[in-house]
Amino acid sequence: MFIEELSSGPVIGIDINGRKFSYAILNNGEIIERGVIEPQDLIKIVKKVRPKAIAIDNIGELMELSPSVIKKLGRLPFNVYLIQVTKVRPDVDETMESLVNKYFGLNITKLDPDTTAEYLARLCTMGVGSIVKVYEPETKIVVKAVVSTTPGGMSRNRFERNIAHRIRYLAKEIKEKLEGSGLDYDMFIMPESEGLRSVVFIVYADRGAVRSVVRPRKSMDIKIIIESVPTDSIKFVELTEQESAESISAVKDRKLIVGIDPGIVTGVAVLDLNGNVLALHSGKNLSRRHVLKIVYQYGIPILIAVDTAKPSDYAKKLAAMVGAVLYNPDRDLSIAEKSEIAIKISREQGVTVKDPHMRDALAAAYKSFIQLKPKLDRVEEEVKRAYVRAIDDAKALVIKGMSIKQAIDEVSGRIEVQPQQEVKLVSPEKCECECDKLRDEYENVIKVLNAEIERLNKLYNETRERVEELINNYDIEVRKDQVVRSLYARIDMLEGDIEKYKLRIKDLENNIRNLMSNFLEYLRGNKYVLIRYSEGLDLNSIVQIHNSILVMSIGELMNVGIDKLINIGVNSIVLTDINDKNVLRPVWKRGLRVIPLGMVYDGSLSDVMFIDRAVVNNAIENLGKEFLSALDEDRLRRMINDYRRLRSGALE
Repeated sequence: MFIEELSSGPVIGIDINGRKFSYAILNNGEIIERGVIEPQDLIKIVKKVRPKAIAIDNIGELMELSPSVIKKLGRLPFNVYLIQVTKVRPDVDETMESLVNKYFGLNITKLDPDTTAEYLARLCTMGVGSIVKVYEPETKIVVKAVVSTTPGGMSRNRFERNIAHRIRYLAKEIKEKLEGSGLDYDMFIMPESEGLRSVVFIVYADRGAVRSVVRPRKSMDIKIIIESVPTDSIKFVELTEQESAESISAVKDRKLIVGIDPGIVTGVAVLDLNGNVLALHSGKNLSRRHVLKIVYQYGIPILIAVDTAKPSDYAKKLAAMVGAVLYNPDRDLSIAEKSEIAIKISREQGVTVKDPHMRDALAAAYKSFIQLKPKLDRVEEEVKRAYVRAIDDAKALVIKGMSIKQAIDEVSGRIEVQPQQEVKLVSPEKCECECDKLRDEYENVIKVLNAEIERLNKLYNETRERVEELINNYDIEVRKDQVVRSLYARIDMLEGDIEKYKLRIKDLENNIRNLMSNFLEYLRGNKYVLIRYSEGLDLNSIVQIHNSILVMSIGELMNVGIDKLINIGVNSIVLTDINDKNVLRPVWKRGLRVIPLGMVYDGSLSDVMFIDRAVVNNAIENLGKEFLSALDEDRLRRMINDYRRLRSGALE
């Protein structure tokens, strides 16, 4: 069935081309697209085409050039098989050139990457190759916070509480959906110092089945990721076996005690029935299948041990998977007890306990072994005793003429282990003394206190949940009050702005009235209009304006030029930065009437100003009398001097 699906396509064939991929897309027997892409763009092509398979010639090359592609393929909303075409069977390899010759009758010495990509796709649709198993039959669901925060006081604390509440709610929702669908799973919770940050589910089903129950999503603060779990070791299976279930089996018949410390980081300890430590391991988000892969390297687990009085669901399910006995102590082992066991085993057996998870798993396994050791020792003694008797009987039969095989068969049926009374750890009889009475009293007090502690813990948890709810509600009310206060402050600010704008409008209205009044006086001929000079101003148009006077600085006057102003018809200007009349004398001598601004105007400068005509005329008249009379005296003095020079020259 799967091969028939492949035959219609689409299938993408890819081959390494330098540090890129050559690709060819085959659909219904036709190449519909081909090209060369960067490794990071491969997943874009896959999303666009949604192929049934990607055909390759070497999984190692793909992993080397684009190691992240396996993880990205494992997050797609559809399944894509990886087919290694050169693996004609899981244990048989052939070159691409030989396959092209075999199936297409072409004798090609060396295929280029573009051609290889095409023939990979074609051979795949013909059912050539093996499926590359790159995923475990498990799916990981991750519920995690999208953003992280830095220290920020109360706001950060509220944010962390809201994040934790959201994650807890979504995790509960996912858990209910998985249980409602009958999917087996393990749940790992990863808290941080400030609150819950992520929850991980390992679901023992393929990604398609999980996505039919739980959908990935992403919001501003939380996201849910659904992805296949990559395998530790790549395997190949025939195309006809793609749906076959992968089994895990032990490589040895040795019976084992396994200590387990489940959590975000799971600890595993493997002991034989003599208490020898065979392996210690810890890993993040270890699924039960992963744990069994580790354990089965050493033998068959017959006892699963934990260090808590109440075993976790993880441990219960693990024991049920392998039909092992579940051991749990009467009370939780303390850290001091577990550390003491770890130190003892390290000294006696030379093993290294690298982290607390290994320590806890080792303590659980060793504690169960110590408790069972009397029974195990008694079993060993009885079996040895029975076999010693059997050996003597077999020897006697051989002496009487029976063959060795017949003697062994005869005796083996007689071997019986005498039933022994079950070994129990019995505490010595209590002596009737004052100490016993005190001990009984203390035990009763302890029971009462333990019951009270349990009640208080329950009350504490209920109170904490209620407080969190109240805090969240309080935060909402506080935010409402803050918004209201902010709005009132905004209203006050806007009202202040309104008052300022009202005053501004009033000033502008006064200015407009003054401007209109001055303009009317100007039209009647009672005022001059003073126009502020600026670069780019058309001076010729200014000359055409009746009763207009330019306002300039001395620098602007020098830049424009006195002669230029006189030539275009400007006969009067007002200077803004000159108050010394003596500086104006040379300009007047050249025929341009210049007036200091202070003589005619004492307000602030603007582009256009209106000044009484009489004020300007009086200023010009006064300056004219002063500068023009001085001008006549100078001219007369020069004429006399010229006459004297001419006369003295004639006499000589």
